[in-house]
Amino acid sequence: MAEVLVALIVFIVAVVGLVAMENRGIEAQRSSMETREGERIAQEVMAELLATSFNELVAYDFSGAQNPALPYDDVDLGTFELRGYGEVPNATDERPPGLRADFYWVGRRIDRWPENGAGDPDAIQIEVTVLWIDSTNPAFPPPSDVDVDDLTPANLDPASPDYQPWVRGVQLRTVRINDSRSPI
Repeated sequence: MAEVLVALIVFIVAVVGLVAMENRGIEAQRSSMETREGERIAQEVMAELLATSFNELVAYDFSGAQNPALPYDDVDLGTFELRGYGEVPNATDERPPGLRADFYWVGRRIDRWPENGAGDPDAIQIEVTVLWIDSTNPAFPPPSDVDVDDLTPANLDPASPDYQPWVRGVQLRTVRINDSRSPI
């Protein structure tokens, strides 16, 4: 009888461990899917910015105002956008299954490159940031009252007082040379 009881206890401990491991595996898969979707959105926004002419990026900010001071970004202008998880455009405009509305915060930034130059820039740095609230990490659960539109790129920087360990993000940067000038 004692051997059966010990075997039953060992079996229960093993099953509980397997269930906990499965749960963490599901959370890791969800985190990976959120990261891939964030990367896709960042690449899409970067492609849109690269398709915009150099002169237009320098002459107009994201709100359409002329002659912006560099740098300018969506945080200062209030022009950031929220995107849904799984929000892939489709022909029917129906809500796809699994869509989570306003899941990602998407911001852009244009800056002179190199910094501290004067006059018309010869090059600009283009930056795209996609942020989201990571609820898959049990070590750093997000507060219940936080919302995606409260996020800023400073939430990713550990040196910033606004750093939050439950914020995940993707940042893409590139430098674009003034391609509108004619060759000499």
